[in-house]
Amino acid sequence: MSTEEHIIAEAVKLLSRMGPQSMTMDMVARNCGISKRTLYETFPDKRTLIKECIDADHRRQSQEVKAIFASAPNCYDGLFQVYVRVRSYLQESSLNYVDELKRLYPEIFARQQEQEKQFVKNLSNVLRKAQDEGHVIKDINTDIAAFLFLSTMRNLHRSERLKDYGFKDVEVFDGAFLNFLRGMATLEGIDYIDKLVKQRNIK
Repeated sequence: MSTEEHIIAEAVKLLSRMGPQSMTMDMVARNCGISKRTLYETFPDKRTLIKECIDADHRRQSQEVKAIFASAPNCYDGLFQVYVRVRSYLQESSLNYVDELKRLYPEIFARQQEQEKQFVKNLSNVLRKAQDEGHVIKDINTDIAAFLFLSTMRNLHRSERLKDYGFKDVEVFDGAFLNFLRGMATLEGIDYIDKLVKQRNIK
């Protein structure tokens, strides 16, 4: 692993856990075991580092998701595998991440929103395949369904709203994901969802 890759890997962990405001270049250098001079020779400022972190993490997630669906027996199984990974990530991440990114680095936030458009397209394609597999109702508009799911997920990062209602982000994510799948599912799809929920001991 190169110095640049090592820095990005450590910075991604700090960024997700602390958010862009609390993460400092001092923390990154200390976690990487390098001098600040080496850090600034690799990344001239925090803004550049955050941008590279987001791009690298997006590429990593895309590769992981592709690998999951390449080996999953069907789309619902693949979606559940992705769900378990995202759920674990939410338990370790800062709720203020998106709010801070939008406020402090609007141009990076806009770039991330463009990446979300690809997420909607990919999810819509998965749901169309799930229709062919008999798990999703045929007359569901998968483009709209994928967009609505993303819109719901965005609310997970509005920490002040979750606090108002006393919800935990993981609880909301569980409800949003399972209701999303069940709302589109055929009877066969609902049976399969219940099977996966039981296997993974999800309440």
